[in-house]
Amino acid sequence: MARIHRPSAFAALLLLPALLPITPAQPRENRTLKCNISAARAMKGSNGPALVANVPRSMTPIDLNAVQMTEKALTRQVVVEGLWAQRTEADTLLVTARFVNCGKKPLAIKARSSFMDSAQIPTEPASAWKTIFLPPRATGVYQERSIGMGNVAAYLIELRGE
Repeated sequence: MARIHRPSAFAALLLLPALLPITPAQPRENRTLKCNISAARAMKGSNGPALVANVPRSMTPIDLNAVQMTEKALTRQVVVEGLWAQRTEADTLLVTARFVNCGKKPLAIKARSSFMDSAQIPTEPASAWKTIFLPPRATGVYQERSIGMGNVAAYLIELRGE
């Protein structure tokens, strides 16, 4: 039986610079930010895991692995530009969200994270609220790490006004 040689991840990283073309980065200037809040608000649920009430139709489902805005006014000012989750070397979960202030005034928002196992049972208390400052027409980033390790299967980021 022939043995297949697979380079280690470290060896692959060493080869990476040789595979990338060596060209200088091209600077680019973006135009003034414009937001389409109505398109962001019209986005439907993910049909993925969600928190649902024990009593049918007593509340709207809350999508997991998502951002939940707790105030309607925020949905008119803030857009979630990006949302990522990745395992750390310690097998905890790191969640990152990038928010965009679509308004003409500075905005301070607060975010916190809840982490759950595959049965949607909290693996730890919700994190403390962190303040994110968003200049007008600019972005801000929120990050949080779980304390629980491999048993964290889902998360929810809540967002509220200052």
